[in-house]
Amino acid sequence: MTGYYSMCAMKKVFVFCVLLVVILSGCVTEEKPVIERRADANLTAAHSPDKEVNWMGHWLSEYGRETLVQEVSQDFELMNPDIDVNLRYPRQIMGVRSPEETGKFIANMVKTGNIEWDIVWIDQFIYQFAAEQLDDPDWGRKHIVNFEEVEGFRQTQKSFIMDDPVYREQTGGIIVGPYIEGYYMSIFYNKDVAEKMGIEIKQYGMTFEDLLEYVKAVEEYNHEHNTTIAPFYESEIRTTMKILFRNLFVSELGNFSEAKEKIGSERKNAALLKTFQAFEELGKYNPLIESYKNNTFFKTRHLILDDECLFFVNGIWMYSHWMGIDEEKTAKIVPAELPVFQEVNYYPGSFIPTWAVMKDSPNKEEAIKLLMFWSTPIVAEKWVRYAKAPTGLVGHLSTSDQANDTFAQFQAEITNQYGGNIHYSANAGYIFGEENQLLQDDLNKEILQLLDGKITAEQAYEEIMGLVE
Repeated sequence: MTGYYSMCAMKKVFVFCVLLVVILSGCVTEEKPVIERRADANLTAAHSPDKEVNWMGHWLSEYGRETLVQEVSQDFELMNPDIDVNLRYPRQIMGVRSPEETGKFIANMVKTGNIEWDIVWIDQFIYQFAAEQLDDPDWGRKHIVNFEEVEGFRQTQKSFIMDDPVYREQTGGIIVGPYIEGYYMSIFYNKDVAEKMGIEIKQYGMTFEDLLEYVKAVEEYNHEHNTTIAPFYESEIRTTMKILFRNLFVSELGNFSEAKEKIGSERKNAALLKTFQAFEELGKYNPLIESYKNNTFFKTRHLILDDECLFFVNGIWMYSHWMGIDEEKTAKIVPAELPVFQEVNYYPGSFIPTWAVMKDSPNKEEAIKLLMFWSTPIVAEKWVRYAKAPTGLVGHLSTSDQANDTFAQFQAEITNQYGGNIHYSANAGYIFGEENQLLQDDLNKEILQLLDGKITAEQAYEEIMGLVE
């Protein structure tokens, strides 16, 4: 009997050790995940897939976000051996990675009826570009699957996504897919460039007056040292300075509800003129990088890493862009709060969909199934850890303030300070009203002319107001 009990005891110890190994192997002790591109799975299916889904991907060469796309594709195929995923990125499909060109590409599929891609890359910007091509702000209702009608989808998204109409308004009044990506807008600065110029930049609480002094300091430094460092990066088509313009404009309103409304008003007209005047003042100091008229965004987004400019205005997604280019140089980039005319309790940011399913897709059901696969807690958790960004998906446990780098700290600070008071509009409706939302391109032209010193604020105001219906 003694031997029997000894054997039982040994078995218990063995079982305990096995359980301990399993538990420990499942624990994540590092705050920063190890991000590496996953090798293609070498799996032999029991039979050839008899279904497929053509997926226009996103986040190519964007560090952990690309890794997540590849992992989801492989895991989905593993769990659905009857479905083959044909994943291609815009650069592979259209020869260029561009929201503008993607909007045109989708619009062309709609016009011709040739739906080559079941799942298309889409966000509020791409939706807007397609709307301009189709001359129809509500084109999505006719040509994109409304995921509100997909069984079980509502439970996968955070409640405010489904309850606040602002998210539908970004894409023609419908929910086009999972709200994987959350973001805040930022004015990034190169701390090495700032230090070289002797500039101490406020990461939080920056005013327009502060910004103007920084721009003046760059002009003075260039004059004294015969250098051509630019205050701001800009590109030929994707006008990033419109983000700064919008934030100054809405800060003059001082009211979150009014800032969100797509209704024109006399107060908004006055705020518009004041913002034009601010940009006219910036335009006196050569604010834009000289090459901006020839800068293709994806080919020149590295310029701030190379110390060629001080500021770069864009969303926090730039973290993944820059990490995919040079991790060491990214360490000198600091995200800062966008400047304001006056202190407010709201901030530019939002949650956006990343993909949509075309209604006339030949593989619609398989495409819906893939996007529902994205809408799971395990994907939500990976997104937050890999991208260091918030998500609209239910189920993540990690928070941005668990890491100790500048980007994660910025997200935590903005979240703590502004909570749910975030909103961003990708079109001019936030100034002129919904019926004039297609005037954003015209507004961008006025913004650039002001920064180039070619027109006055009054001229810009008269020109744009002449187009308002």
